[in-house]
Formats: sequence, structure tokens, C-alpha cells
Amino acid sequence: MEGLVLVLFIFLFGSFNLSADLKSYAEQSVAKAITDPARFFSELKMDSEVVFPVNSGKRYTFNINFLPSLFPFTYLNSSFNYCLYKEGRLYTSFPQIDLIGGAAYMIGGDILANATDDVNKISVYGYHLGFVFSDSFESKIRIYYGFKHSYTLSRLKLSSSKKHTFLGVNITDFDSRFSDNILVFGVELLKELNKYWSINVSYGISRQTIVYGVGWYGKWFMMGFNFYPEGIIQIHPYWGMRLGF
Repeated sequence: MEGLVLVLFIFLFGSFNLSADLKSYAEQSVAKAITDPARFFSELKMDSEVVFPVNSGKRYTFNINFLPSLFPFTYLNSSFNYCLYKEGRLYTSFPQIDLIGGAAYMIGGDILANATDDVNKISVYGYHLGFVFSDSFESKIRIYYGFKHSYTLSRLKLSSSKKHTFLGVNITDFDSRFSDNILVFGVELLKELNKYWSINVSYGISRQTIVYGVGWYGKWFMMGFNFYPEGIIQIHPYWGMRLGF
């Protein structure tokens, strides 16, 4: 269990936070993650759910989130955005249509279960599926909007030989699923060739939560911040790979 707590602290201390007492903030966030693990793991996975529209002139994009999904949280992840219909190909007023989807699996759970006697099993994985429409507003501006279904399963089985606590919170077995249907709206700005800025907002219909995002992406990589006002950790910086073909 100490290994899992250490991984949590690595991310929490590495996250940007406006509080003067960063250590206190980190401890509070870890406590919230322990009491609501399904939400915590789901929010981490959502950082890898790329909703940016496929670039003009490309057929699809392949995406991997390196930080924080792959490191430090060992989420093996990939997502794929496929352009089903290019804007204006048949009808000038018809938007571009992209299909989006991806999956993530936390291999750290398997490593931790094999490395300690405290944990018998931990499994965290999920997927997302959806679609995105995009319309050119001006020559360098596109608005995009769409829908995605996000699902995360998190399961922990602890050894029953002793009691598990951290920060005064009892750690118990859990087997939970976090599922939501999410509406997405955003604006993309082309700054120069193969360099884009984007802002977006997502609204979870089932759980009535809002997530804000601001990002930059180029020919090879993407980076930015996701903001979870009601989340376990409110600000998630991210960095990953985004390849268009």
C-alpha cells in the first residue's frame, strides 16, 4: 500500500496549485482519492481522451498521453480520431465528422499486487467512444462540438490479515464503475502551419460535472491543462504525442 501512496504523492506534488500550503493540499487530495477512488481514476483517464478535431488535410490522428497518464500513473493508453467526412466535401454547409475512441489500462496495479503482500489485486481500466463535428468559422478558426461516452472500472482487493489506513482514513476493498455521457464544445485556432491552440468545455450529463481544457498541439506533440472544478485534483497539466496521417 505504501507504494500506491507514494505514486499518488508524486503526481500531487508535481501538479500546479495556487494554495500556499502545497503539502496540506496534497494530503487532502490523497484522502479524497482514497474515499472516492472511482472518480479519481476516471479523471486521470479522461486526460487521455483526446477530443481535438482531426487536422485539415489529415485522415486520422493517433494519440498517447505521457503525463500524467503513463507517468507516474502507469496508464497504458492510446486514442484514435478518424475523419469520417471532410467539411464541404459534398455539401459546403456540412461539418467535418470525426469518430473518436480509445482505451487505457493501469499496469501499475499488476506491478503493485506482485510487489507487496498488502494488495491481492488491483485493476483499473476503461475506454471512451464518441464523435466530434467541426465547422470552419474563419480561415484559421474552427468550432467543434460532439459527444463521448466514458467508462472506467476500478477494483481493489486488499489482504485481510491487517487493517489498512492512511491519513486517518480506512482503506477498504472497492469494486466500482464510473460511467458518464459527455457533451463537448470547443474552439480551435490555427496559429501557423501545424500549430494549434484550443479551448474546450465538457459537460457530464449523467453526473452533472463540468471540465474545462486549454491545449496546444503541433505536428508531433500536444500539451495543456485540464481543469476539474469538482474533481479530486482540480488542475491536471498534461503532455503527450499526437500524430496525424
